[in-house]
Amino acid sequence: MPLENKNFSLKHRLLHWGIAFTVLFMMLTVFLRLTWLEKNNVAAIIQDNLKALNISLNQDDAIKIAKQIRKPMWDWHIYSGYFLIGLYVLRMINLYFSGIIFPNPFHRAGKLKQKIQGWTYIIFYFLMSVSLITGFFIVNGPTEYKDFLETIHVQSIYYVVLFIILHMSGLLISEFSNEKGIVSKMIHGK
Repeated sequence: MPLENKNFSLKHRLLHWGIAFTVLFMMLTVFLRLTWLEKNNVAAIIQDNLKALNISLNQDDAIKIAKQIRKPMWDWHIYSGYFLIGLYVLRMINLYFSGIIFPNPFHRAGKLKQKIQGWTYIIFYFLMSVSLITGFFIVNGPTEYKDFLETIHVQSIYYVVLFIILHMSGLLISEFSNEKGIVSKMIHGK
């Protein structure tokens, strides 16, 4: 059944928006960590301000302080990750019991557009599981695998950004074509 003919249950909508806002919040923490709260930038600000007071601080100590300044923000990234794991598990349970809400890419009679939509969701859910598993084990797993897991986990930003762009583009195309109303259905369910 095409998405435009579906009604979205309250459970589905709450999970969708919970996942969406949690992912966006986590992306914000990544953005802050890579820009304004980047450890070398914060360390330079600390050193410059201390220099104005005739206090010197070496780079290594300034970076240690910078990491402590941004730690509470990064803790929220981790807490959000745990929350997202819970939402993801609930989403998979909901999909299992309520049925898959996106087009089945394996359906022979499906249109190319529906197959692309279906594969996009399958790939997204798979990559999301990889992100959640690697993030969990970065925090809770053995330290000898931390660098390897971080390398994989950091790459998550690329698929998330790509999925957001594809998702928003698909919604805009649908809303301005013959599939109007998908956004409003995801907000109020009808």
